Amino acid sequence: MTLPNTSIIMAIQLRYINFSGFEIISSNGYRIVVDPFLSGSDEHGIAPSPLSLSDFDQTDLVLVSHGAFDHLGQALEIVQRSGATLACGPDVRLHALSQGIPEERIAYLLSGCSANFAERVTVKALDVRHISLFRSGNHWLSGQPLSFMIRLPEGFTIYHSGDTSLFSDLKLFGELHRPDVALLCVGGVRSHGFEVVPLPPDEAALALEWLGAPLAIPMHYRPDSDAPQQFAAAVAARNGGRSTSRVHIMTPGDTVNVQQLL
Repeated sequence: MTLPNTSIIMAIQLRYINFSGFEIISSNGYRIVVDPFLSGSDEHGIAPSPLSLSDFDQTDLVLVSHGAFDHLGQALEIVQRSGATLACGPDVRLHALSQGIPEERIAYLLSGCSANFAERVTVKALDVRHISLFRSGNHWLSGQPLSFMIRLPEGFTIYHSGDTSLFSDLKLFGELHRPDVALLCVGGVRSHGFEVVPLPPDEAALALEWLGAPLAIPMHYRPDSDAPQQFAAAVAARNGGRSTSRVHIMTPGDTVNVQQLL
């Protein structure tokens, strides 16, 4: 990939792929994709992304928080097409190996571990309260689900919560890493006749307060849900209406300049 002239200050771009999926493009052109669920699922009330696999052929790094269908998504197809590095936990790694992803292109992550990538990008894997359980061929795989603290060359830090319920370590994550942007799950899916919502909007607002990020972008909600609006209202109401964080709601396919939102 041809990089732009480093003397020109460019924007950090954030594109909402779908559900919990985002693409982050640093100012020097390094492309990171997180939890790219493009196909959607009628059964679970999730519409497909307006983007296609070919939109991610220049990807450098793919992060997968855990093996659930709505997070693993089309990650392996993107890795295979683009030649990107895959960063994931041990269960997703085993699945990727079985699907022909070369071992040397898989970065093995566990909670608390950091990995450095090209262009001065650092990803620290952190714990969540959830489960990673999925079928790979004729076997079931399970492992530790993850969230990611993504440090970009510009000094910006973006936190992707993966899929989690509320737990107090989120406050510690905020104190240690001071993220600028929090990509937070606020809703869920239909499953087996129930609504599965690990982090509802009011609890997500408390999680944001603990993280201390000045900007939050809600994710992990069905298109017909008002969860992001509930989340924005809950954030605005915290601390007697004196919240120091703002919420920006995105639609799949949207791209924003992160600096302009901060």
